[in-house]
Amino acid sequence: MVDLLLESVNLLSVLGVAALVILTSKPCRVAGVSYLLAIPAGFGLMTVAFAIQSITPFIAQASPELVSSAEAVSLLTLTYGVLFIAFVYARRTRLRVFGESTSIDLTVGALVTIIFLGVIVLTQGSGMAYAASNGEFLLRAIVVAAFIYLVYETFRNWSLTQKASQGIVTIGFAFFLIEQIGFILSMLNFGPVAVFLAYEGRIMALFVLNATLIVGIKKDDPIAVMRRLGLVAPVHSRAPELFLK
Repeated sequence: MVDLLLESVNLLSVLGVAALVILTSKPCRVAGVSYLLAIPAGFGLMTVAFAIQSITPFIAQASPELVSSAEAVSLLTLTYGVLFIAFVYARRTRLRVFGESTSIDLTVGALVTIIFLGVIVLTQGSGMAYAASNGEFLLRAIVVAAFIYLVYETFRNWSLTQKASQGIVTIGFAFFLIEQIGFILSMLNFGPVAVFLAYEGRIMALFVLNATLIVGIKKDDPIAVMRRLGLVAPVHSRAPELFLK
């Protein structure tokens, strides 16, 4: 049976994250910094992930054997999207390693895929359900790490972030972190409460991020959007020779 409540939440998720794509696309393009386009691209990948998740119950009814594949694609796509966004903040603040090279960022994305497939292959001897659970836990752990970094990066610049939007972007990323913790707890059999926590965290995150990019933003003001997103953070302390490159 299709859970109408969860399907409604999934549909709202798709619409909410798609709105973020629209709200960030033009400002990031107008800013003239190519890597900033990974922000709307990341939200776009999250839109695809949530869309796949929303149609998974219908896939289960039509072809149950495809459910695991659909869930894997959805979670991988979500992971790529969140990493895209995290890497933009790393580039903007010149975080060591991840903020220094696009090649490194692409390599990390490729390694995530390879490790995920490796976990599935190496553990499938214990059953596909067990292997799928291990793969899901791995990807969700990576997403959790990415959101922890995003919360840290925006909170590190709290004075500027708080001045631009009362620190709302930090709260938005924190709600996404709560979403992933809820899904992990659900995997550990914490029941409906964990599922509620996950979806509540997601909806609140999307509401908060959309609100901060809409309320009080003048039309065609990319700088305000960058500030609201916390992308005006100062660079991390680095060796002097790096600034000469």
